[in-house]
Amino acid sequence: MKRTLSIFLIALGFTLGTAHARADASEELSRLLQPLGALSGNFRQTLKDQKGKTLQKSSGNFSVQRPGRLRWKTGEPYSQLLVTNNKQLWLYDPDLEQVTIRPVDNRMKETPALLLGGKVEDIRGSFTVESKKGAYYLTPKRASAPFKSMVIRFDNKGLPSAMTVRDGMGQTTDIRFNGMRANPNLSSHMFNFKPPKGADIIRDE
Repeated sequence: MKRTLSIFLIALGFTLGTAHARADASEELSRLLQPLGALSGNFRQTLKDQKGKTLQKSSGNFSVQRPGRLRWKTGEPYSQLLVTNNKQLWLYDPDLEQVTIRPVDNRMKETPALLLGGKVEDIRGSFTVESKKGAYYLTPKRASAPFKSMVIRFDNKGLPSAMTVRDGMGQTTDIRFNGMRANPNLSSHMFNFKPPKGADIIRDE
């Protein structure tokens, strides 16, 4: 089975009322994310193909801290660890004893998990946002973004409860959060990674 880590788009003709509604949705989402300088919790995610067939299920835990720091650890079915300090990203596969290291560019900062810890003021500039029944639908404005659409839902405490991401191949990743903690005290050391001795290092520049 192929390993995956998921952690984890304005057309002409809209009325002024629709444009205003979209602006309001962007502001609403910003207000929900603004107080969350840091966030941690557990996740369960399901990857499905364009026909809805389940390709893989996985679970793990994560911590995210603004701006752009992320630690995303998958425990089942394959152990993997993704760490970024907003400048460099490490992807560690203990089964393969392999570490991939790459710089963080603007494209990677648009990935769904990093959006939770990104700059809130960038949301309107980077995404078209709509709100429907309490869910926020985001479409990247850049065609080269790493996903085509995303939905974020929040619980009654104002914390993210679920994310659904659709990629360019029509595959969908559904992420359900639990055990969420708002603004936990996170050490900056969590967002740096030292490759284990003997691991193969792959540098993706």
